[in-house]
Formats: sequence, C-alpha cells, structure tokens
Amino acid sequence: MPAQSTPDSTLYSIPISALNRLFSNFDKQLNTYYLNTGIDLYGSFSKFEYRINQNYRSTLIQTNQNTVRDEEYFFALGKYRLSNGWKQGIALTSNIVSDDRQLGINQATIYQAVTLSELYFIRGLIVTPYGGYSDNRQVNEIDRGPIYGLDGKLNKINSVDFDISSVLRLQNEDISPRKNTIRYLDLLVTNPFNPDVTNFFNALFNQSRKDFYISTDSITSQQFDITNNIESRTETAFLLQDRLNYNNFFNLFSLELAGRVNFRTIDRNTRYKSTSIQSPSIFDTQVDELGIVVESGLFYRTEYANAGINLNYYERDEKHITKKFEGVAESFYEQRSELESRKNNNSYRTTISFLGNIYPSRKDQISLSLFHSKLKYDTPSGENDDDRDELLTIGRLRYSRYLSPFFQIFSNLEGTLSHLVYIFSGRSANNNINRVLRLSAGGYYSGAQFSSLNNFEVSANYTVYDFQDVASNLRSISFRQFTATDSTNYRITKNFSFVVTAYLKLTSQGELDWGNFAERPLRYLQEIFADPKFGIVSDYSFFAIGLRYFSLNTFRYNKTERVPDSDFLSIGPLFEILIGSKMLYLKLNTWYEFISDNSNVNRERLNFILAMNWNF
Repeated sequence: MPAQSTPDSTLYSIPISALNRLFSNFDKQLNTYYLNTGIDLYGSFSKFEYRINQNYRSTLIQTNQNTVRDEEYFFALGKYRLSNGWKQGIALTSNIVSDDRQLGINQATIYQAVTLSELYFIRGLIVTPYGGYSDNRQVNEIDRGPIYGLDGKLNKINSVDFDISSVLRLQNEDISPRKNTIRYLDLLVTNPFNPDVTNFFNALFNQSRKDFYISTDSITSQQFDITNNIESRTETAFLLQDRLNYNNFFNLFSLELAGRVNFRTIDRNTRYKSTSIQSPSIFDTQVDELGIVVESGLFYRTEYANAGINLNYYERDEKHITKKFEGVAESFYEQRSELESRKNNNSYRTTISFLGNIYPSRKDQISLSLFHSKLKYDTPSGENDDDRDELLTIGRLRYSRYLSPFFQIFSNLEGTLSHLVYIFSGRSANNNINRVLRLSAGGYYSGAQFSSLNNFEVSANYTVYDFQDVASNLRSISFRQFTATDSTNYRITKNFSFVVTAYLKLTSQGELDWGNFAERPLRYLQEIFADPKFGIVSDYSFFAIGLRYFSLNTFRYNKTERVPDSDFLSIGPLFEILIGSKMLYLKLNTWYEFISDNSNVNRERLNFILAMNWNF
C-alpha cells in the first residue's frame, strides 16, 4: 500500500478566492494513452454557497495484453446560512478505482453522504461536526456503515505576546468489519519578540488508520469462513519544531535557526491468523522511526552583492519490530525477528551550502554556488552489509553580461564529485568515485522581429570503481557528450512567424583506465532533432504547421574503427495550437511520423498531446 498522506483538514470549507475551471489533458505517445479531465466549481448566491470538484484519470497501455486503469473522484458540497454563526450543509463524495491488472486492490469504490453544521464562535474559531453514511467496496466485498467526525479551525488569534493558529480533524468510518480513522492536530504559535526577532513553535499529531482487504490462504479461509483477510495499517506521527528568525543581525545579516524532532510509527495488523500455519510469515510487524533535524542559515544582502550559507544536520533511526503471536513456535518468531532486524538502520547526514551573487555593474552578474553533503548509513545487524558512507560535492560558477539591451551572453562551469564506500567486503566491489564536469556557453538575443537562444555544452562523466579485476563485471566507464541547442523565432510580419527548436547531441561511451587517463571506446551515438514551423501569431494565440525530424544513429567500435550499428529515423508533419489568456489555456501538439530503421520495417504512428484549462 502507498504511504498514507496528510488528511485534507479543509475538506468541508469553500475557498473564497478559488476560480471556476474546466481542465482536460490527453496524451498519446507510442503505445500509451493518458487522459486527465475534471472541473472545479465554486460559487454562492443569497445565503447559499457551493463547491464541486470532479477529476477523472484513465491510462491505457497497448501491448500484447492491453492494460487499463481508471480513477474517478467526485466531491460536492452545499451550505445554507441560517444565521451569522451557523451554516448547515450536505456533502457527497465518490471515489472509484478500476484496474484490469491483478495487483493488490484493483477494484474499489467509496460513496459517502454526510450532513454538517458549520458553527462560528468568537475570535476566529470554526467548528464543523458532521455525520453520514458510507458505502465502501473492495475486491467484491461490500461494507456499509456510519461516518462521523469533527473539523475545527482556529484562525490566527492575536495577543500581546503570541499569535495562535490551529487545525483539528477527527473522523471515524465504521464500515463493519472494517474501520478507518483520522486523528489530526496542528498547532502553530508565533512569538514576535520585537520587529526583528520572531519565534515560531509548531506541534503536530497525525494518526491515520486504514483497513483494507488482502488475499488469504486456504487454511485461514476455511478456519474463519472468510473470502479475504483484513489488514490494518495505522500510521502515527508526532512533530515538534521551533524556528527563530533574526533580521538585522549585527545590522548586516539575517539569521535563521531551527530544530525539529519527529517520531513516526507504522503498525500493521492482520485480522485473521491461524495457528495451523507454522511459518515466520504469520507475524505482524511495526516500524518505528525517530528523526532529529538541526538547521541554520545566515544571509547577507546589499545593492551589489548577496550571499547565503546554510548548515544542516539530519539524524534518523529506524527499527523494524516483529510482534509476538501466541500459538506459533518460538523458532518461527525468532526467524522473523532476525529477518526484520536486518532492516534496522541509522543514518546521519550533514550538509553545507553556499549561494552568492555579485553585480560588478548593471550589465554583469557572477554567481557561485557550492554544496557538500556527507551521509553515514549504519545497519546494526551483522547479517546486513549495506553500511556505507557517501560524499557529494557540487560546485557551479556562472557569468552573464548584457552586451546591449538586446543581447546577453553567458557561460557556466559546473562540477560534481561523489564517492560511495561500502564498509564491508561483501559490497565493496561497488565502491566508486564519480566525477562530472560541464562547461557551457551561449547567448540570448531578443529584438523586435528576431529572437534566438543558443547554448553549447560539453560534459564528461567518469565513474571509477575502487576495485576491479578481470573476473569482475564492473568496469570504470566514461561518458562524454557535446550538445548544441537552438531556439529561434523570426517574426516575418506582425502576425506571421517562423519558429524552430533544434538540438544536436554527440555521445561517446567507453571503458576507462583512470590511472593512465585512457579509454577504450565502446559506443558512439548521434542524435538530431528539429521542428521548423510557420505560425500565425496574435496577442494570445499561436497556430502553426511544420515538420518534425528526429534521427538516432549508433555506432560500435572494431578496435579504433567506428562501425554503424543501428539507425532510427522519424519524420513527418506537425500541427500546433497554443491559446493563452486569463480565462483560457489551450495547447495542442500533434505530429504524424513515418518511421524507418535498420530492421527495414517501415511504420507510421500518430502522436497527440492536448492540454486545456478554462477559468470562468
């Protein structure tokens, strides 16, 4: 099951500034079709206000056996104001998931109908009790029952020393034999000592329980007369955080200090367990996770320069616990405990980063960024050899200058160095150092009729393993690439333009001898793309027709001689529409391609991408 997300504490509220919109996205590329469409409506008249959210997603993958996954979500809420402090409403929810793959819960529907009372109290306190009925279906199991709870929201309360905000949500869904619950409390206390110093204290508690059906074995099914078993997953999280912001520190800097402690536990329980199954798999498990974070930041800003440095420390401890179950041999419990204990781990990460900008003149800018991280990952179990240390350093230097109001040039130098070291010999063959160096330069010209962005980049990536021999499958590798990109727009007339986006990539892959800085070439790739098109342009729209060209040629080496290996060519017409205004965003990108390759099998394929968002 995926991780349970933080509950929506504003589910039964109606945003004041929300926009009505209709959206739709359709994407067809290769053998995959994807559709995402929906509508969001918010409004009010007289004493009535409403909210409607609907979203439908569908994915089709065409293979020898087509797969289809559909998801539909619908939420409707209406409220009527009976007095200044009381609104009465009704909410309807529908959530449907359908997947023709037999993986986990591939069929599920949830229908809910609740009535609610929104009550306003003094000083920004809003309480919303609600109750209703829920119909929940999973893998041919139908469960029905009441759903009830309470939402609370405390808007910022200002006092002499503190500002307090809070959110509360309590929910029970009793759909026997299953039960789902939510317990959520978020508290934020702001203490402004003076105009320059502010302290923020945050406390959060979040507990979510989900019961879902899982397949069961024949022994348990016969003993308890069930078709599917039930697993409960309860996730509980506690968080305490304190942050201090100090502006005008020594009248030059801004200072931020923060500390955070969070504890999380994931508890799994299987409803029906048979002692006739003497196996380690019969036991349920629990995961406890404790995290500590300390963060600091110092920032400096003037008219001609700005800089910031951050120093952070993260520590996390994770324990996997096997829960005892009476009636099963102690030896199986010990086996499962030993297997779970192998997952226990401790990690410690320290990071330091710097970002600075210098403006020697109004035309020049120099930027420097540095990042360094150290990770220490330990596993207490002697059966786990995943202990490792990781070092990562990234540096970047960028210079840009306006040669004229219309033309800017830029250059960029970036380097990355990482070192991975496994502590134990069982994995030490994976120890490696990775070095990446990139150098790029280009320019951007923007005039009344002509604009063009060009960038040229060379990069080298070297991965060197600490240990390698003739018998090892691991080899130090080199990856070098040259890339040239161009994006040009020429406005032939006021409403007629020529636009092209193109790139060239030349890639070389080889086996590396770092000691002698020599390599044996293995593979060479040449990739070319271009999509020249003519279009009709207005203030809010662009309609274009053109040609799309893509080719990929690969080569292998016979000693030092480059030998053709494969070729792929795609060429065909394209059509584009782009409409962008405050109310409507519409983008259509479609192309028909004629494909040929070295297999001498010609193919044709239609690609279609549509995105639409209408605000009204």
